[in-house]
Amino acid sequence: MTGEGSNSPKVCLGFDIHYPCYLNPGFRPDTVKRTRDAKDRYFSPNIKEDLGDVIDRSFRPATEILLDLLDGGFACALSISGTVVEHLEEWYPEMLDLLSHAATHLNVELLAQTYHHSVAGQFADLTEFEAELLMHRDLMKELFSVAPTAFAHTDYPITPATVKVLKDAGIRAAIIEGSEGPALERDPNYTYTYRDLPVIVTHCDLADDIAVRFPWRGWDKWPLMADRYAEWLSVSPGDCVTLFLDYRVFGDAIGAETGILEFLRALPSALTGEGIESVHPSVAATFPAHGEIGERAEPKNLQMTILQQSAHQALEEARDLVADRNIWRSLLDTDHIRRMAMRSASCGKPLHAVSHQAAHDHFASFMRVLSDFEERSAASARSRKAVLSLRCVPPEKAFYFSSHERPAGYAAHSLQELLNMLEFAPDDVIRYHVEREDFTRWIDLVIGDENLAKKVSGVADRAELRSAIRKRIERLWNRLK
Repeated sequence: MTGEGSNSPKVCLGFDIHYPCYLNPGFRPDTVKRTRDAKDRYFSPNIKEDLGDVIDRSFRPATEILLDLLDGGFACALSISGTVVEHLEEWYPEMLDLLSHAATHLNVELLAQTYHHSVAGQFADLTEFEAELLMHRDLMKELFSVAPTAFAHTDYPITPATVKVLKDAGIRAAIIEGSEGPALERDPNYTYTYRDLPVIVTHCDLADDIAVRFPWRGWDKWPLMADRYAEWLSVSPGDCVTLFLDYRVFGDAIGAETGILEFLRALPSALTGEGIESVHPSVAATFPAHGEIGERAEPKNLQMTILQQSAHQALEEARDLVADRNIWRSLLDTDHIRRMAMRSASCGKPLHAVSHQAAHDHFASFMRVLSDFEERSAASARSRKAVLSLRCVPPEKAFYFSSHERPAGYAAHSLQELLNMLEFAPDDVIRYHVEREDFTRWIDLVIGDENLAKKVSGVADRAELRSAIRKRIERLWNRLK
């Protein structure tokens, strides 16, 4: 049996190459009025310079090392987002040329992903997920003459709906995170199937030995050398150890002074010394299936916080409210949602841990941008009034639920979110706000829907209140069709 002393497992190593459109944390609505291009105000003015630093610290040295390793026979996979390609084409074409040498190397397999590294795969309507998948495929064909057939599905749970889209797009295998259910946490080093799609599972602990624990001097395994790491892989039970790592780990998230780039350079030789063969994801996907992944609840480390849920819902609703689809797609980046949690899962990504205030500040910046974007889009919509009534609002204008002056801990940033929360809010909370006419005032003065405000005024029954809001929302959406 492989991985248990007789034969070493194979290793499947992939790198996620991406650079987001970071938000402008100082954005305020009045700043947009001074520029013709709102995108210049919504996103950080330092993106070009910051990306240049990342290239110098990480992308360039890591790619130069990788090219040498590939020439030596090492096999790996690259997942390159459309966003980072756009950045490099515009500002750093020489880096794109260098990356192209790696992407077109015979020992590299290019992976499919969403063009904008987006959360669209979590939407109820997967139209955008499919569109970005095809956009990315077309980009890979145009730049590198390859149509990827394996998909990196690591930022959210795989579902029957996403699998159908993947299959229809010609995807024949997917990489998923090892947290996709209790059984997979015990046995990540195998190929499985999900709705007849072969899936290979990342080994989060081994990936985080590199992405998280490598620079930590307090770690009892520090310093981690390539030969020691290869030895760990050699005794890891299973057929193939799959590692999917954020490329920025090498020199940026973990500085070069730690020896991380030397570790990368030494790893293939160390693997060979342990008899470990490197293989592509499409090869690992052909190994005999260890079982079928059943329908499971969402993994705990992928469950969203209340801030993330609010932003996610607002993003999905915004699709048919905004005028510029490119700006909206830049807001779909998984990095924006990830930064709204105090601590988010790593699994090959740098550990994200911030204060509650920092997470809330990022959420507030995000919602200010999205709200302003929707409001500015209203002028070109079929019904300006409908867009303004359906838009989200920033935290300072949200409806905060409470009871007798005690905060309930949740807030509504749109009519739809208000409707959703009225389903589970305690009776005493609803009664408190009805008696004070809080719902009426917020809908009238903040949302600006005088018609709906009049209809809910004095309505104390939960079902009647929700019915009035739901019908109004349906009518507003109908006006935009």
